[in-house]
Amino acid sequence: MASGKALIAVCLLLLWNTACAQGTVPAPVWSSLTPQQKIILAPAAQDWDHLSSLQRKRLLSAAEHYPKLSPVEQARFQKNIPVWTHLSKATRDQARHNYKVFHALPPEKRAAIKSRWRAHHPPVTANGAPVLTKTAPVSGFQTPPSSPTTTVVGGEAPPSAALPGSSVTAGKTH
Repeated sequence: MASGKALIAVCLLLLWNTACAQGTVPAPVWSSLTPQQKIILAPAAQDWDHLSSLQRKRLLSAAEHYPKLSPVEQARFQKNIPVWTHLSKATRDQARHNYKVFHALPPEKRAAIKSRWRAHHPPVTANGAPVLTKTAPVSGFQTPPSSPTTTVVGGEAPPSAALPGSSVTAGKTH
């Protein structure tokens, strides 16, 4: 009798695990999330109830790790949530596959791939803006004069003539 109950319990447990793995057990709706989860997952708030159960579960799992991320990683996470939630399932699956393949590579090969990537993609800040670097002047390009007056050619002042410190009146400099 006890072994029969144990067998039933094991079968129920296996069914439950299978259902969870397939995403058939619904993930919580937005209104049932904790305040902390809502803050972390705020970029997905509008789409939350339209996401698949599996997507919501994965985002909730990622939100558990959020407090352990650095501020830069947290900003990147927040910025990428809307992008990630709007990708097709096939694209998300391909990205996960690529991630697994990349991290299975030896460190030297990962470093070589990162180096090639950086050579073709300029660095960006946490909010996605390009990182400004000081570069050498372009050959043949002259920097504008540093005097506060601007020479007017053709009767109209260029937009740069209206900078603070310059005085432009009716297309003429003084």
